[in-house]
Amino acid sequence: MTVRPTVALSLLVVVLGAFASAQSDTDDGNYRFQTRPPLPDASVMPTLANGNIGFVAYGEYVHLNGVYNGLRGKSHRARIPNYGNIQLTACSPSSPGGVASTCTYQLNMRTGKFVTVEETGDYRLVHEMYPHRYYDTVLVNRIRIQRLGSTNTITARLSQIPGLQAVDFSWNPSTEFVMWGQLYKSQCGVTVQVEEPTVQAFGHNVCVTYPAIPETVQIEPDTMAREFLFFTAFTMTEEDGRRQLEVVTGLTGAQEETLHMREMDRLWERYGISVERNDELDRVIKASAFYLFSSLPAHQVATSVGRYPFYGLAPAGLGRGGIEEQEYQGHSFWDTEIWMYPSILLMDPINAAKVLSYRTTVIGGARMNAMKHGFEGIQFPWESAFTGTEVTPDCCPEVADFQHHITADIVFAARQYFYATGNTDWLKSHGCRLAADSSLFWLSRASYNNATDLYDIHNAMGPDEDHANVSNNAFTNVMAAHNLFFGEFASCYCRDQTVNETVRRELLQVARGLTLLYDAEGDFHPQFEGYQPGTPIKQADTVLLIYPLQHPMNVSTKANNLRQYSQVTRENGPAMTWAIHTIGHLELGEVQQAATMFDKSYRQYLREPFNVWSENGNNEPGAGNFITGAGGFLQSLINGYA
Repeated sequence: MTVRPTVALSLLVVVLGAFASAQSDTDDGNYRFQTRPPLPDASVMPTLANGNIGFVAYGEYVHLNGVYNGLRGKSHRARIPNYGNIQLTACSPSSPGGVASTCTYQLNMRTGKFVTVEETGDYRLVHEMYPHRYYDTVLVNRIRIQRLGSTNTITARLSQIPGLQAVDFSWNPSTEFVMWGQLYKSQCGVTVQVEEPTVQAFGHNVCVTYPAIPETVQIEPDTMAREFLFFTAFTMTEEDGRRQLEVVTGLTGAQEETLHMREMDRLWERYGISVERNDELDRVIKASAFYLFSSLPAHQVATSVGRYPFYGLAPAGLGRGGIEEQEYQGHSFWDTEIWMYPSILLMDPINAAKVLSYRTTVIGGARMNAMKHGFEGIQFPWESAFTGTEVTPDCCPEVADFQHHITADIVFAARQYFYATGNTDWLKSHGCRLAADSSLFWLSRASYNNATDLYDIHNAMGPDEDHANVSNNAFTNVMAAHNLFFGEFASCYCRDQTVNETVRRELLQVARGLTLLYDAEGDFHPQFEGYQPGTPIKQADTVLLIYPLQHPMNVSTKANNLRQYSQVTRENGPAMTWAIHTIGHLELGEVQQAATMFDKSYRQYLREPFNVWSENGNNEPGAGNFITGAGGFLQSLINGYA
C-alpha cells in the first residue's frame, strides 16, 4: 500500500512516497554516501550493525548484543577485538605510507555495506565490509580484484587491525583449526566484571573465530577477476563459531549475498520512506531509518547458534558505547520508548514487541530498584543494561534520583503497542504484569495534598535535566496518570488477583487527581511548581503534553505552551525538541513555523559525509550515531506530516 500525502516543507511542496516495496531501486543514489580521503573522525564514521553485532566502520572493536563489562555505573558495552577489521592497505588510514589518492569510500545503505574502492587505469579493487543480516553472528569481508588495463599479476595488500585484547575480557590462549583447507583461529574469553553481583553471577562468554588473513591477495595475468571472502564469527562458544563458519564458508558468494540481501530487502520494505523532488531530504530520511533499524534484529536469522535475546536500544546504537562516560555506554534510557519506539511500532511491530521484551526480561531489576527506594511494584532505572538494575555513572546521580518518568514512559510504549496491534496474547503474558506492577509504583510514589485535594509527585525531574528535585512536573504527572489508567485496565482485563477492586479504585482516584499546574492568566502549563516564565530549559518537556501525550487542552493553551517554551529552549539542545515543535505547529495549522522547526530538527545534527546523527547541534561534540535524534525526526514525518 502506498500513501502519498502532500507536504509543504520550507515553501516547497514535496511528496512522501510511503513505505517502499522490496522492489526498491537498488541503483537509487540516495542510498549511497561517498567520500575521498581522508576519512573523518570516528565519531562521524558510520555504524554497521544487525541487531546482534555492531561496530564502527574501520573500528577496532565489535560490540555484541547484551554483552557488558563493568560494575554498576561503570557497566559499558564490552569491547571485543575486531579480527574482521580487514582493510586494503593502500586505503587504510593506518597505512604507513599514507592513503592512496585513488581510494574512495562509500556507505551503501541499501545493501548495508561499507565499500572501499581503489581504482587505477590498471585495476579496480573493491572491498565490502558488512555484518550479515541472516547469519547475524558473522562479519563479512568481500574483496574483488578486477583487471582493467594491466597485463601483469595484480596484487592487493591487506591489513588486519583488531583492537587490544586485555581490555574488557580475560582471554584464553587461542586455538587453531583447518576448515575447507583454510587455517582458522578461535579466541575465547569472559568479561572481567559483572554488572551487579546480586543479580549476575557470571561474566559473559564470547568467542571470536576468524581466518588467518594473508598479507596479499592477487590474480595472475590470465585471470580477469577474482573474489576473496573472509568470515569472522562472534559467538558465545567456540563450537558455535566453528559451526557458523562451517555453514557460511560452504556457501557460494552468490548464495551468501542472496541471504543477506533478502533480509535487507525486507528491512527496506518496512522502513522505506521516500520523498520526491527533494533528494537532500530523501537522503536524510534514508539515513535516519538505516541507522535506527541497524540496531534491530532481522525477523529471520540462522538458528544454529546460541545468542542472547534482544537487549534493547541505546542512544548511540549497538556499535558504540564501549568507553565509560562516552556515548551513554550502550545503556537504555527513555530515548528508546519515547523517541525511537513510535516509528518502529508503526513500521515494524514484530521488533516493537522485542523492544518491549527487553524491559520485561530485566523486570526483576526494576522490582529490586523499587524495593531499594521504598516503593511498591516496579521502578525501572534511568539507565539500564544487562541486569535491569541502575547503571547510571557516578557523574550524574541526580538523573537516577529524580527522573522517574522512565517507568511511565516504558508503560506508555506498552500501551501504544497493545492499542496498535490488539495483541491480547502479549497483554496476558507480559503486558498486564508490566502495567499493573508499574501502576503500584506510582500509587506509592504520589502523595495526597490536603490543601488542594489532589495528588502530588515531589522530588522529580522531567525531560528538562536543567531542573532537578522539582514538584509536579507536568510531563511526569500526565505520564504517570497514563500509567495508572492502563494499570487499572490491565489488572481488570487479566483478572489480576494481586490488584483487587479496592486497589483498582485507588489507581483511578490517583490517576484522575494528579496535579497538573495551569496558569490561567498566561493560559499555559508551568513546567513545575515555582517555574518562572522565561527560565531557560534544556529540551522539550511540557510541550510533550501536545504530542506524544495528546493531553486534552484548549487550542490557545497548546499555542501558548509551544510559544512559551520554544523561546527558552537551548538552541543547541537535542534534535528531538524541534521535531516535537514541528508536530505541535502542524497541529495548530502553522505550516510555515512547522517547516522552520522541521528544518532545524535535522540540518545542524547531521554530520557529513555519511549523514551520521550527532547528539548536539552547531557542530558541537556529542554522542555519535545518535539514533534518538533520528527517531524523533522520523516521528515528525510519520506522525506529523503524513
